[in-house]
Amino acid sequence: MGTLAGHLLPGSFFILFGTWWGFITSIRFIQSKKNSNKNVYRASVTMPCICLPFRKSPMESYLKAVLAFIALLAEAYTGYKVRYRPRSELETQNLVNHSQHVHHHDHKRSTDLVRVTSFELGNAQHITMYSAFILGAIVEVMVHYGVNLPKKIEYAMGIMAFSIEAFLFAFHLHGKEPLDVFVHLLLVYSIIGCIIFCCLEVNSPGQVLFTYGRILFTILQGTWFYQVGFMLYPPTDDPAFQWDLSNHRNMMIVTACFCWHVMIIITGLLGQLWFVKKIFFDWNKNQSMVKRLKAIDGIQEIGRTSHEYYKDGSIGENSILIGKNESSDEDITIDLNRNNRIQLK
Repeated sequence: MGTLAGHLLPGSFFILFGTWWGFITSIRFIQSKKNSNKNVYRASVTMPCICLPFRKSPMESYLKAVLAFIALLAEAYTGYKVRYRPRSELETQNLVNHSQHVHHHDHKRSTDLVRVTSFELGNAQHITMYSAFILGAIVEVMVHYGVNLPKKIEYAMGIMAFSIEAFLFAFHLHGKEPLDVFVHLLLVYSIIGCIIFCCLEVNSPGQVLFTYGRILFTILQGTWFYQVGFMLYPPTDDPAFQWDLSNHRNMMIVTACFCWHVMIIITGLLGQLWFVKKIFFDWNKNQSMVKRLKAIDGIQEIGRTSHEYYKDGSIGENSILIGKNESSDEDITIDLNRNNRIQLK
């Protein structure tokens, strides 16, 4: 993570997953309000991928594990360093005797240079963080396929992954400039926010505010990774992008920036909730919206009218076809709070 790309990569992951969680949570919440007697809001660690044909697969967990593994490989590759140092300097530091790290340089450059290989300790910390999220994703897949594990272990693994992340970044600050320490400390605060709301969500899965709290601080981690990356590793030499890391006055600006991140994310989540309500619910009386809902649910129209639906949301011998006299377009919605794929109001 000692580069701009190293901060943008994890930041993009957190923003991506947080935004997706907000989208599915808004659908679940609106459904529970429209059908309060039948659909009770229930939170979950992962969210279904309703836009894909294999929506019943744990695609989020697979994606989480794959992306974290790619980031882990990137950290391992960039963390391995090879340097050539004078032999006298190494003898002073008593490093020549460590043959597993130091190798004689046999090329034509100089006989007084030795080849030293090392691995950056910061990268080792980042690899540990990614490994924790990979482990959590594996447990989520196991839970999805019915492996006999303790109840709510997927929440416990998520809390574990965030706790390891917070612990690592809390002790990632030794020897850094004051402003560098401060921005990483604010990142730790956002991670602790995720941990707190995950714990609350375990105890009260029916409270949507706890889910939105987890989403808020997850996206906040992502946006703050972006902020820290551009502050510490500006992409240009333009003075407008340069920060004086030793100036304590900049801490006041950074504190205000952190608060603006929080307020902008909250505004975005409210806008997302409004968008989902208007686009996916208030417009479902229109013909085009009904077709979109059916396409999302994996049902294709094959020579049927727009008023024909399958009650169980599947196509097969046991499917029950509902005629146009039995249901109307506005009676159809996708129920993410229940297991069946299309729920009639």
